[in-house]
Amino acid sequence: MNEKLGDRLMENKKKKSLPSFNIGDIFTKENLPLICIVLLGVFATVAIVVSIVALHINPIVACVMVILEAGLAACLNRIPIWVHGLVFIAQIVIGIMATQVPFMIFMAFIYVFAIAFLFVWANK
Repeated sequence: MNEKLGDRLMENKKKKSLPSFNIGDIFTKENLPLICIVLLGVFATVAIVVSIVALHINPIVACVMVILEAGLAACLNRIPIWVHGLVFIAQIVIGIMATQVPFMIFMAFIYVFAIAFLFVWANK
Protein backbone atom coordinates (compact mmCIF):
# COMPACT_ATOMS: atom_id res chain seq x y z
CA MET A 1 0.00 0.00 0.00
CA ASN A 2 2.80 2.41 0.88
CA GLU A 3 4.53 1.58 -2.39
CA LYS A 4 1.44 2.59 -4.38
CA LEU A 5 1.17 5.84 -2.46
CA GLY A 6 4.87 6.54 -3.00
CA ASP A 7 4.50 5.85 -6.73
CA ARG A 8 1.57 8.24 -6.95
CA LEU A 9 3.52 10.98 -5.17
CA MET A 10 6.46 10.49 -7.55
CA GLU A 11 4.12 10.71 -10.55
CA ASN A 12 2.58 13.92 -9.19
CA LYS A 13 6.05 15.44 -8.66
CA LYS A 14 7.06 14.49 -12.20
CA LYS A 15 3.90 16.05 -13.61
CA LYS A 16 4.38 19.23 -11.63
CA SER A 17 8.07 19.54 -12.40
CA LEU A 18 7.61 19.38 -16.18
CA PRO A 19 7.69 22.91 -17.59
CA SER A 20 4.71 23.89 -19.67
CA PHE A 21 5.31 25.49 -23.04
CA ASN A 22 2.82 27.88 -24.53
CA ILE A 23 3.46 29.37 -27.97
CA GLY A 24 1.63 32.51 -26.88
CA ASP A 25 4.35 33.21 -24.32
CA ILE A 26 6.80 33.91 -27.14
CA PHE A 27 4.75 36.77 -28.58
CA THR A 28 4.97 39.19 -25.68
CA LYS A 29 5.93 42.83 -25.58
CA GLU A 30 9.31 41.96 -24.08
CA ASN A 31 10.13 39.69 -27.04
CA LEU A 32 8.90 42.08 -29.75
CA PRO A 33 12.35 43.52 -30.59
CA LEU A 34 13.77 40.01 -30.91
CA ILE A 35 10.92 38.96 -33.19
CA CYS A 36 11.44 42.07 -35.32
CA ILE A 37 15.18 41.50 -35.75
CA VAL A 38 14.59 37.86 -36.67
CA LEU A 39 12.00 38.86 -39.27
CA LEU A 40 14.34 41.55 -40.63
CA GLY A 41 17.14 38.99 -40.92
CA VAL A 42 14.87 36.52 -42.68
CA PHE A 43 13.63 39.16 -45.12
CA ALA A 44 17.17 40.39 -45.79
CA THR A 45 18.33 36.83 -46.49
CA VAL A 46 15.39 36.19 -48.82
CA ALA A 47 16.01 39.50 -50.59
CA ILE A 48 19.68 38.63 -51.11
CA VAL A 49 18.90 35.15 -52.44
CA VAL A 50 16.14 36.38 -54.76
CA SER A 51 18.35 39.21 -55.99
CA ILE A 52 21.17 36.80 -56.79
CA VAL A 53 19.08 34.00 -58.31
CA ALA A 54 16.21 35.77 -60.04
CA LEU A 55 17.58 39.24 -60.74
CA HIS A 56 21.17 38.16 -61.51
CA ILE A 57 22.70 40.72 -59.14
CA ASN A 58 26.31 40.17 -58.10
CA PRO A 59 26.29 38.56 -54.60
CA ILE A 60 28.79 41.08 -53.27
CA VAL A 61 26.65 43.98 -54.47
CA ALA A 62 23.50 42.45 -52.98
CA CYS A 63 25.12 41.90 -49.57
CA VAL A 64 26.77 45.33 -49.50
CA MET A 65 23.47 47.01 -50.39
CA VAL A 66 21.69 45.25 -47.52
CA ILE A 67 24.41 46.44 -45.13
CA LEU A 68 24.17 49.98 -46.53
CA GLU A 69 20.39 49.98 -46.11
CA ALA A 70 20.73 48.91 -42.48
CA GLY A 71 23.37 51.58 -41.91
CA LEU A 72 21.20 54.23 -43.57
CA ALA A 73 18.29 53.21 -41.37
CA ALA A 74 20.48 53.45 -38.27
CA CYS A 75 21.74 56.90 -39.26
CA LEU A 76 18.30 58.26 -40.08
CA ASN A 77 16.52 56.67 -37.13
CA ARG A 78 15.43 59.86 -35.34
CA ILE A 79 14.15 61.95 -38.24
CA PRO A 80 10.51 62.76 -39.06
CA ILE A 81 8.46 60.12 -40.87
CA TRP A 82 8.05 62.20 -44.03
CA VAL A 83 11.82 62.18 -44.57
CA HIS A 84 11.71 58.38 -44.53
CA GLY A 85 9.10 58.60 -47.27
CA LEU A 86 11.45 60.78 -49.31
CA VAL A 87 14.28 58.28 -48.83
CA PHE A 88 11.97 55.45 -49.95
CA ILE A 89 10.96 57.39 -53.08
CA ALA A 90 14.58 58.33 -53.79
CA GLN A 91 15.58 54.67 -53.67
CA ILE A 92 12.89 53.75 -56.18
CA VAL A 93 13.98 56.62 -58.46
CA ILE A 94 17.59 55.41 -58.24
CA GLY A 95 16.38 51.93 -59.20
CA ILE A 96 14.61 53.41 -62.25
CA MET A 97 17.73 55.34 -63.25
CA ALA A 98 19.94 52.25 -62.85
CA THR A 99 17.36 49.94 -64.55
CA GLN A 100 17.28 47.79 -61.39
CA VAL A 101 13.78 48.58 -60.13
CA PRO A 102 12.94 45.22 -58.49
CA PHE A 103 16.29 45.12 -56.70
CA MET A 104 15.90 48.64 -55.35
CA ILE A 105 12.34 47.87 -54.25
CA PHE A 106 13.76 45.01 -52.17
CA MET A 107 16.36 47.37 -50.73
CA ALA A 108 13.75 50.05 -49.98
CA PHE A 109 11.68 47.53 -48.05
CA ILE A 110 14.75 46.43 -46.11
CA TYR A 111 15.16 50.10 -45.17
CA VAL A 112 11.50 50.27 -44.07
CA PHE A 113 11.78 47.08 -42.01
CA ALA A 114 15.03 48.28 -40.42
CA ILE A 115 13.37 51.58 -39.47
CA ALA A 116 10.42 49.66 -38.00
CA PHE A 117 12.79 47.44 -36.00
CA LEU A 118 14.68 50.45 -34.65
CA PHE A 119 11.39 52.14 -33.72
CA VAL A 120 10.20 49.04 -31.83
CA TRP A 121 13.59 48.62 -30.17
CA ALA A 122 13.79 52.27 -29.09
CA ASN A 123 10.22 52.29 -27.71
CA LYS A 124 10.50 49.03 -25.80
